[in-house]
Amino acid sequence: MSFNLASATSLIEPAAFVLALGYVLLSIRQVHWAWPLMIGSSVLYGLLFASARLYGQMALQAAFVAIALWGWWQWKFGRRGAAPLQVAVLALPVRLALLGGWAAITFGAALALGRWTDAASPALDAFTTVGSVIAQTLTARKFTEAWPAWLLVNGVSLALFVQQQLWLTALLYGLFVILSVIGWRAWLRDAQRHRAAEQP
Repeated sequence: MSFNLASATSLIEPAAFVLALGYVLLSIRQVHWAWPLMIGSSVLYGLLFASARLYGQMALQAAFVAIALWGWWQWKFGRRGAAPLQVAVLALPVRLALLGGWAAITFGAALALGRWTDAASPALDAFTTVGSVIAQTLTARKFTEAWPAWLLVNGVSLALFVQQQLWLTALLYGLFVILSVIGWRAWLRDAQRHRAAEQP
């Protein structure tokens, strides 16, 4: 009997749900074991999104595995390989550059998905894919701006997964919206403590 990926999603989705939720909860607390959970979740979600024809999201999971390995190293050994990372805040010009890049790459990716694939929702798929790479990279470097980026990505992803009737994943992203706010506040407090400690 041949393996049917679509029929396996009923098993894949709950496991990916648990791993992804664990990743976010540990990330808020800045526990480096978040990253192996991210790797496991990404592999499972790659299979799930392949069956749902969300090709941008599927490709994103491969990027997530690479970023997770890098992020695990960053959280353990720091920006210069000397000490664990501390939470920091990006300068305003960098924030603006990231937003501009997000918009430009999303536009190009949406056109490519619409022209060369049978993607179910090219614009939303592209927006969440590009935004997720940005947000995950910021998370790996412990910049507070990761969380508002995740808030935006998760809100749009929630709508995308409802559209595709991936109900458990939609529930997960609804929780992610709430956890993005909690994580943002927690990391901002931590960044303020670090700035205060560095002042003479």
